[in-house]
Amino acid sequence: MSCTGLCPGNGGEKSMNAYADVLTAAGLEVVRTDFLTMTEAAQLKVTDDALIGMMKFITDKYNSLDFSEIEKSAGDIRRFKYHDMLRENAAMLYSIYENSPDPGAKKYVDVASAIIQTLDLLDVNRNTFSTLYKSGNGVIQLTYTSLVAACLYATGTLVSNTIRFVTTEQSTDCEVLFEEVPGTIRHVHIKNIMAVHEDEKTFIQLLNTMSRPENRKTTMSESITASGVLTALAVGGGIILLVPRLLMLIREIIYSIYYSRVKTSEMIGVQVDLIRTNIESLEAGRGNKKVIARQKKIADKLEAWKNKISLKMDTTEALKRTQMNKENAALRIDRNSPLVSAEDSTNGILL
Repeated sequence: MSCTGLCPGNGGEKSMNAYADVLTAAGLEVVRTDFLTMTEAAQLKVTDDALIGMMKFITDKYNSLDFSEIEKSAGDIRRFKYHDMLRENAAMLYSIYENSPDPGAKKYVDVASAIIQTLDLLDVNRNTFSTLYKSGNGVIQLTYTSLVAACLYATGTLVSNTIRFVTTEQSTDCEVLFEEVPGTIRHVHIKNIMAVHEDEKTFIQLLNTMSRPENRKTTMSESITASGVLTALAVGGGIILLVPRLLMLIREIIYSIYYSRVKTSEMIGVQVDLIRTNIESLEAGRGNKKVIARQKKIADKLEAWKNKISLKMDTTEALKRTQMNKENAALRIDRNSPLVSAEDSTNGILL
């Protein structure tokens, strides 16, 4: 039976180091001096078991979240009901930051740009995403949903934490101004979208890899094993470990959403209201008392959304990190594990 990726007996010391690289790329700590004393077959089993265990932790949380609106689009971002809203809000926020006299606004230009460019990535490659998604490719399904969710939650965080609504002195309309909640640039959803943007080439490489005939219908569990499609690709003289690296990023996105305790519908709701204020096209309503009253009502609602979402997000990072550390500890393999040859057994931690 053929083996794709990291297969026992084929790579010697280089292959054995690759197993440790896989685990490190997935965000797990490895004591290499201990790990390399194991047989190659044992390393392969440890690596597979650790990644499968991590994927179970991720999918348990994924399945408890409601991503139905995203999943309905089945890999085609243009079919996502709120795609246009996301683009319009990201562009609107970009304009607010770009034109704000407050120097603190400038750092958010890159964040809004990262959202726009991630949406572009999904759009340009929508045919490939859609084909693989509909074929049942588990990694692509998880990746696509995570990327769309990352855009949605990053945009919602910007709405919640970086703008405020005011009425002009003449009470002729509502305006949006930059006003930052301190530390927002370090918020988990902001860090996640920036990480996605920085890894854009890796996502493209993943699409290319999964488009190969032998990988197209890979199920979720097969997609993350070292002996399955956890493919170590030689590119430019180096090893790019696609799936474990993306697994770590997807884990960050899913856990950030899970522990923010803000539903996808809530994130959509606040952004629908933002669109309804017609921030950049108020001229038609200037001086119209009914329009002004409606805009003020929506602005008040948005302020309420901001307070609710901002409060829920305050503890996200601590909760997420605590759970990840707990799960990582559960995946650890002790130096005295039966997987380690008896003659080499001493106290210590392998993983």
